[in-house]
Amino acid sequence: MRFHFRLPVINCLGLVIFNLLLSVSSVPAAESIKFALPGNSMGYLPLFVAVHRGFFKDEGFDIELPRLRPSIAQNALLAGEVQYHGLADSALRLAAKGLPLKAIFYGADRPMYYLVAQKDIRSVPELRGKRVGVSQFGGTSDLSARLALKHFDVEPEKDALLIQIGAEGTRMAALRAGSVSAIIVPVPAVTILQREGFNMISFVGDVVEFASNGYTTTDQRIREHPGEVKKVVRALYRGLRYAKENPEGTIAVIQKEWKVDPEIAKGSYRAIVKALNEDGIIGEKQLKIHFDLIRKLEKNIGEIPIDKVVDFRLLREVRKEMTGK
Repeated sequence: MRFHFRLPVINCLGLVIFNLLLSVSSVPAAESIKFALPGNSMGYLPLFVAVHRGFFKDEGFDIELPRLRPSIAQNALLAGEVQYHGLADSALRLAAKGLPLKAIFYGADRPMYYLVAQKDIRSVPELRGKRVGVSQFGGTSDLSARLALKHFDVEPEKDALLIQIGAEGTRMAALRAGSVSAIIVPVPAVTILQREGFNMISFVGDVVEFASNGYTTTDQRIREHPGEVKKVVRALYRGLRYAKENPEGTIAVIQKEWKVDPEIAKGSYRAIVKALNEDGIIGEKQLKIHFDLIRKLEKNIGEIPIDKVVDFRLLREVRKEMTGK
């Protein structure tokens, strides 16, 4: 005699659902990290490429990009409210003064900034006796403006007055209102202003060379979460290499993130790619320009040891693992 046993259908379904829930629960949840930025500058292209191409997700991160004013971003980083920020240039000055901060990655070898002037000003020397708007003193836009002016023999503070205005949109509004004679902006703001009839009088990257658009975290983060920091710099490194090696894909990222038309995206990419760093690491020569400015702004600071302000150890490990060099 044969006996046939049949499990109730509802029990089979329950078993399937149970197994599905078990498999889902075994997948580790993505870790959330906050990466503060002062604005939406295309100077942060390697970061945005890493976000759009899923490189942070590959590392198990859900990344948040709060936009914070520089002073607020610095305080938030030190308080642990954000884990990283894109203000390495001003953070170098704070680190030189003794705050526990380190730059861990730099996206560019030269500044991706433009001096844009009123419609009746057509050259940098014409800014003598005029006011020039920057973001904040000690930041990348400030350093870029000072070096560009000096290149054309216009001495900052003596021949032209630098005004601390704030975010990119605020600087653009000040130029439109006639409150300043010129401002320093990245792409695509320069293209937008040119379409409105303002004059681009200098691409800073053509006249000066120094590292810009760097990323910072705290000494504590590096010490207590080295695995996380390494994953972050690996995602950034992949974003940088992709941006340099894949024009079409990167232009698509620019169009999507900055909501610009194809021609502006292509022009912006051409302007940015020549300024991008090779591997995110900068050396003593590139840091010297930053150090010279820091000592001018902070009279009581002497020599600045490199390992006091930057830490590329984990990035070098990533580079070696990915390239063998």
